[in-house]
Amino acid sequence: MAQAPIYISDAELAGDLKNLYTDIRNELFPISTPLLAAIKKRGADGADSVTWGGNNVYFDIVVGPPVNWSFSSTGQLPYSSQAQEVQGNVGISRFYVTRAFDNLAIVGTQSKEGAFISLRNKITREFTGAMELGMQEALHGNGTGVKAIISSSATTLTCVATSPYGISGAGQGGLWIQKGMYLAVYDTTGTTQRGVAQVSAVSNSSDNVTITFATAISGMISTDVLVQANQSGSALNAYSNGITNIANRGGSYNTLHGQSAATYKLWDSLRFVAGTDTDTLFPQEMDVWNLAAILGARSGKRALANPKEFVIVTTYGIQQQLIASVIGQRTMPTGMGAKIELPGGYEAESILGIPIIADEYCPAGTLYLLHRPSLGWVDAADWSPVQYENSGAVRFINGQDGFETSYKQYYNVMTNRRNALAMITGYTDTKRYTPVV
Repeated sequence: MAQAPIYISDAELAGDLKNLYTDIRNELFPISTPLLAAIKKRGADGADSVTWGGNNVYFDIVVGPPVNWSFSSTGQLPYSSQAQEVQGNVGISRFYVTRAFDNLAIVGTQSKEGAFISLRNKITREFTGAMELGMQEALHGNGTGVKAIISSSATTLTCVATSPYGISGAGQGGLWIQKGMYLAVYDTTGTTQRGVAQVSAVSNSSDNVTITFATAISGMISTDVLVQANQSGSALNAYSNGITNIANRGGSYNTLHGQSAATYKLWDSLRFVAGTDTDTLFPQEMDVWNLAAILGARSGKRALANPKEFVIVTTYGIQQQLIASVIGQRTMPTGMGAKIELPGGYEAESILGIPIIADEYCPAGTLYLLHRPSLGWVDAADWSPVQYENSGAVRFINGQDGFETSYKQYYNVMTNRRNALAMITGYTDTKRYTPVV
C-alpha cells in the first residue's frame, strides 16, 4: 500500500525551525568554539558586551597614564589632571548562513514527527558547522575577509595560493579554501575585482593550494587575493574585527576603532618577534613569562598575578613545543598540564597558570596573550532568521523540489585596552594540525 502523503504547512515548518534555531542561539552559538566562548564570556571588568543602537558604538579609551601626584612638607596639593582619554567607535558586521534541504528529507518518513526529526538533524549539523567555521575565520582574521594570496597563476581556470588570512608564512594556503565555495579574486589593493567563480577542485601540497575554478577568471596574477563571494559581489572588508587587526599584528593595523596606535603609543599592543625578542625561534616557557611581565608593566593587566583573566591562543604545534619545554613540571600547579576550566564548559592546559587554547585555525608560528576582560562583544541582532515581519523564514528554491532558509548574526568585536593584548610571531612551527588534507 502506498504511503499516505505527509502535509506539513508553512506555519508548522516555520514553527519547528524557530524552535530549532532558538536552541542553537541559546545553547550553541555563544560557546561554539573555545575562542568564541573566551571572548563572549569574560567577567565584569573591562570592555562590556554592548548592544548596538542604530549608530556606531562609542566608548572611552585611556591613552595616557595618570600623572601629577606629589609629596609636600607644607601640605601643598599637586596639580590637578586626569588621564588622557579619546573616544573610540565600532560598527557592525553582518554574518549569514544559508542552507538548502530537499523535500525528500521531509516526506521520506512515516509521520510529521519523524519528518521534523530528520529535518532538525540535517539542518542542525549543517548550520552549526557553518557557524563555527565562519566565526573561527572571522575571529582569527583582520576584518578584510582575505582567505589566501595567489602566489602564481597558470591559466584562467587555475591558480596556486598561499598565506591564509593574507598573512605571509601563516600556514597552509588551503586552510579556508574548499571545493564548492564561490570565490572572488581581487587585485592586492582590493579595488579591482578580476571575477567570481565556484571552486571545482582543490589540491593541497605543503603550504600551497592549487585551485581549479569551474569558470574562467581572466587577468589573475600573483599577489591577487581570494575572498568569499556572495550573490551580488563579495565579503571583502565586510568581516568583523579579528585578533589579527585588534592586536595589531606586525604593526600593520595601527588604526582601530577610529584611533591610531601610532598617535597614542601607550594604547598599542605588545609584539614580540621570535628569535629577536626571544632567545630562540622555538617557544619556551620563559618567552611567555617575559611577554606577560612586560605586558603587565605597560598595561597594568598582570597575567602573572591574575592568570585566569588571560588566555593564550596558539597552534597545536606551538603548544606541543611548550609542553616539551616544561615536561618536568607537568605535575606542578604553575607548569604545563594543570587543567583550567574556560567559559562554555571547555577545559584548557595552562602555562604559568594561564589557560592555553590550541586552535587549528590560528596562524602558524603565532602565540597570542589576550586579556579577556579587555575584549568586548557588540550585539546588534542575535542569531535569528532573515525575514521581514511575517514573511517566513523558509523559501522554495526556484526550479527545485526543495527549500532554503537563512539566518543572521549582526555583531562585532572590540577592545578598549589594546595595550592589554600581546603576541609572539615568527616561531618555527612546521607541524600542521589542521583539517587540510
